[in-house]
Amino acid sequence: MKGAISILLALTLVSITAAQEASLSGRLFEANPTSLALADGGVTTPGLAPPKSSATASGGTKRLQPGKALMLSAIMPGAGEYYSGHKLRAAAFFVVEIAAWAAVISYYNQGMDKDKEFKTFADQHFVEGVYRDREFLLAQDPVYGDSGAYNGTRAEWDDEEWDLKIHYLPDRGYTHELPDGQDRSSSRSHDQQYYEMIGKYIHQFGFAWDDVFVMFNGQVVSYNGDDPTTAEYDDQFGWAQKSKRYMDMRYDSNQLLDRSSLAIQLVMLNHVASALHASFTVRAMNRKAEGKVGFRTIDYDGRKVGVGGLNFSW
Repeated sequence: MKGAISILLALTLVSITAAQEASLSGRLFEANPTSLALADGGVTTPGLAPPKSSATASGGTKRLQPGKALMLSAIMPGAGEYYSGHKLRAAAFFVVEIAAWAAVISYYNQGMDKDKEFKTFADQHFVEGVYRDREFLLAQDPVYGDSGAYNGTRAEWDDEEWDLKIHYLPDRGYTHELPDGQDRSSSRSHDQQYYEMIGKYIHQFGFAWDDVFVMFNGQVVSYNGDDPTTAEYDDQFGWAQKSKRYMDMRYDSNQLLDRSSLAIQLVMLNHVASALHASFTVRAMNRKAEGKVGFRTIDYDGRKVGVGGLNFSW
């Protein structure tokens, strides 16, 4: 923001007596070549040195560079403020930076600890083979799907594409392909999908939690909390408690990792805010009040008179 106040000092002396008028005008504003030349050159009277075209009110303080302040704070919040001489503001931005990074690291580590915890829990209590057996059993039943019974072997079934499998599986409940070990080892996204699906889609994968299936002589003989007349897992009476505990653990992990992401956003915002603040602060400092003094001649009452001007800007 820049404002300017111009104060025009017009010195016109009107004497009550002709002698006084002649005396003063002769000494100050007589329209002779010498005084007019001096006035046009920047002074009103002989004997005064011409002023500089612009003299800062700060007495020639070195001007700071807004671009440099912006770059410093963009790299390290608070550095641009320190460069401009505002040490308390610099400290405030720096403290926010340290706190934000501490939050990023703390929440991330806690989230990853929880991530490891729920994956270990799943590996201990979710039996992938039980789900694969259930899926193959349903594919062999001509009641389900639109292609009759699947006549291949279990190994052949495992190698089939999901687009073919869905034609042999029930329409309800079986909507997601569970990545196998090879897919999970070759793709991190498939590994994440695996751990998400086994807890999220309980009607499809609930059979494979070890508090649900009942084994006898190495074979699954029944499923706790399931209606045997339906193809999907029903979770009657809220039986599948381990899958629910597992989902709570995943939720806690995701919440902590989300907080870490928010803290990263705070770090970025702090860099931007500090950079802009430092740049604008330096610009404002450079534009603080400057005073300019100048003189010129004007026509007054048919003759040349000297006029002084003082201009302030900020």
